[in-house]
Amino acid sequence: MAFEWVTNRVCHRHRISTERINQGHCYEWASLAAQRCPSAQVFYVRRLMPHAFIYFAGLWFDADTPKGVRDWRALPLFKGCRSLLKEQGVIRWMPGDRFWLN
Repeated sequence: MAFEWVTNRVCHRHRISTERINQGHCYEWASLAAQRCPSAQVFYVRRLMPHAFIYFAGLWFDADTPKGVRDWRALPLFKGCRSLLKEQGVIRWMPGDRFWLN
């Protein structure tokens, strides 16, 4: 799948393991995934631990979740704090949104 290619590319570019992508490179991963798969949408949360991820074909994906999950709060990074995250807490990234840009 296209998302695995993106994971490999980010790992190679930064010389990091897959597990490290979600520790500072998640927006890069999500934006590359959206470029590779134009029907994918980039979303993010700001609460507790900022994290960017993809919504595609009814599932949520990040670098640690190549098969996707039905609820974004089930992504591995949110394990242990899922009950603190509210459904309306997820934000769709739009062009001009500068939250992830330096």
